[in-house]
Amino acid sequence: MKSYHFVLSLILLAGLTACKKDDPEIQTEFKGDQVSIGDGHAWAFVRTDEQQTPVAIGLQIEEAALSNLPTGSPHGDEFVLTLPGEINVPPYNHITLDWNEHGHDPMGVYDLPHFDMHFYFMSMTARDAIGPFDTIEFNKPLPAEYLAPMYLETPGGVPRMGAHIIDLLSPEIAGTGTFTHTFIYGKYNGELNFLEPMIAMSFLQSKASVNAEIRQPQAWQRSGYYPTRYTVDFDEAAGVYTILLTDLQEK
Repeated sequence: MKSYHFVLSLILLAGLTACKKDDPEIQTEFKGDQVSIGDGHAWAFVRTDEQQTPVAIGLQIEEAALSNLPTGSPHGDEFVLTLPGEINVPPYNHITLDWNEHGHDPMGVYDLPHFDMHFYFMSMTARDAIGPFDTIEFNKPLPAEYLAPMYLETPGGVPRMGAHIIDLLSPEIAGTGTFTHTFIYGKYNGELNFLEPMIAMSFLQSKASVNAEIRQPQAWQRSGYYPTRYTVDFDEAAGVYTILLTDLQEK
């Protein structure tokens, strides 16, 4: 009887082992292609749960990428990060990492070296069609339900980008502090077309962490996965910065 139980146990163990081999670990992180920046690289990536539902979308930047960045560009330098092809996360189409050596307008607020990280809803082709004289499209207001509370639509816009909607509670806008990091909405022709964490070079170099709330509009114009927080972290062992739009909610 004991030998029977022993043999049965071996059979069950073998069966469980075989099942485990046939059930590979579920992939929950997907990376886009690496792009050379400075002395390092950056790439977009997506995190999912075990059901492959997106929970975060962001980018990673090697610490070396902050060295030997381009200089002398009057309007900043854009690096396009393609999203991983294995998984679709609407409404996002691609991400750009924009290096602003001298910052940009308004002076005295964002004229510090920093990165703009645009999470675009539109294709590159659609972005290329946004021209410098699209005054009507830049200034067309969002319907009220799509504007997050305590955010302000600014006049004018940027070619191949759109117009910016700034956070009135950010210290650099409220007059209570200097720009370190902020979260901006973007629009074009009365529609949201990008989400944008903006982070000062000095803040990245400090290797401080951020876990900040993103104030939400009452509704979204298109279905997809929208973040309720954004985070910035530095992994000392890997030498990599991670900037994430996280806690994605399907709308």
